[in-house]
Amino acid sequence: MQSDVVGVFIPIVAIVFGIGMGMLSTWTEHKRRSQLLEQSHRERMAALEKGLPMPDLPTNLLSRRPEDANADPRHAPLRAMRSGLTLLGIGIVLFFGLDRLTDGDVALFGLIPAVIGVANLVYAGLLSRKMRDAGPGAGPR
Repeated sequence: MQSDVVGVFIPIVAIVFGIGMGMLSTWTEHKRRSQLLEQSHRERMAALEKGLPMPDLPTNLLSRRPEDANADPRHAPLRAMRSGLTLLGIGIVLFFGLDRLTDGDVALFGLIPAVIGVANLVYAGLLSRKMRDAGPGAGPR
């Protein structure tokens, strides 16, 4: 095979396998959730037939990620602050890195994540102030 033909096939294979992996992960997640739903349904029907109290639905079925089900709303400002600081740092490093490697116009694209980071920091501040004013034990609404 000639090298120019191989050079054409590499991006095609990468795109096909990349999309295929995304489709496979979506299909397996759907299959897992549908089996969990069917199992939960059978369990609830058996409890109804025996006159027992209905078991609760699994939290994995109601949320996309298992960590979402256990997420404490009091930690929302900390998560927003962490992502804000991360994006701000990435934006600043991108700005100065692109400024050094290219002309100044391209470096302005590094400010996009920095602005998103600043927005997350403002959101974290507003959320923590709202939670502080609402009193102890109150979560974000």
